[in-house]
Amino acid sequence: MYEMCAGHEEHGGVLVWHVMAKRSSETLCGRTLIRAVDAASAERAGHCAACMASFMKLMTAPPDAESPAVTPR
Repeated sequence: MYEMCAGHEEHGGVLVWHVMAKRSSETLCGRTLIRAVDAASAERAGHCAACMASFMKLMTAPPDAESPAVTPR
């Protein structure tokens, strides 16, 4: 599972929405979001292009044979 988390694009940069795995401390683009950003202040923020590209690759990749989500045939 993944979630959207608001954070800065880079230190002191613009606010964007990053993608983060539920049990991870790092976004898909490799950033560690140190402090929480109020979602209301990020309402009109764009999306992190690197996170979105990584997420697209994850969602279009064939399932891993070892994954519990794969059902036996």
